Formats: sequence, structure tokens, C-alpha cells
Amino acid sequence: MAKWAHSDVLDQGPNYVKTNCNKMVVISSYTVGDSYATVIAALLAEVTMASTDFTLATSGSNRTLTTAAGKSDTAANATGVASHIAFVDTVASKVLWVTPETSGQTLTAGNPVNFPSLVYTAPQPV
Repeated sequence: MAKWAHSDVLDQGPNYVKTNCNKMVVISSYTVGDSYATVIAALLAEVTMASTDFTLATSGSNRTLTTAAGKSDTAANATGVASHIAFVDTVASKVLWVTPETSGQTLTAGNPVNFPSLVYTAPQPV
């Protein structure tokens, strides 16, 4: 399953996600490099994010960005099988970070959706 980070995230680090992400979305499909419009078209559920929903930390010699636990959408937007979770900047129409959603659950429109806490790791160069 595809993982991906925008070049702005690769260039500026996990703090770029923290300061620019305003939505976390569950999507039904993802191919590396999909456009913002393609990701939004595959949207099943969404939750608003703020910089306070992210925690920057150090793990060993790596930097991590962890999302807040307990974020939820009270009513899924559409029915479908969860494939990935994407972090987006709706103001700049950018997909910032995409990671697989490993449960493969089927979401039903109108039902609540709980988002897991996720970790983005920026490793030390080797």
C-alpha cells in the first residue's frame, strides 16, 4: 500500500504538516502522486485538524509527528472501504501526507468514524 509525502514536507520536515494540515481524511483509494482533486473525490470521512492536534517529538535520533488520538467524524461522507488516510491543506489544495489505513474497514455514510493516532517519522540520515 502506498505511502507518500509532499515535496514541501520532505523539504521542510514534519513541522510543515503540523502548521499546514487542516483536514485528515479517510479515502477509498490512493495511487502515489494522486492530485488533491483525486484524493478529495475518494473521500469517505473527514475531520478538521489544527496545529494543536499534532505533537512533534524525538524518538531515538529520529523526529516524529504524532496525531491526536480520539479524533472522530460524527457522520461519514460516503460508503466504501477505507484504503488510506491523507492529511491535506484545503487552503492550498495540497495533499501533504498519505499513509495506509490498515484495517480495511467498510465505512457507511452517516455512521461515525474514529481516526487512529498516527506517527510520521523523519529519520536521521545514514
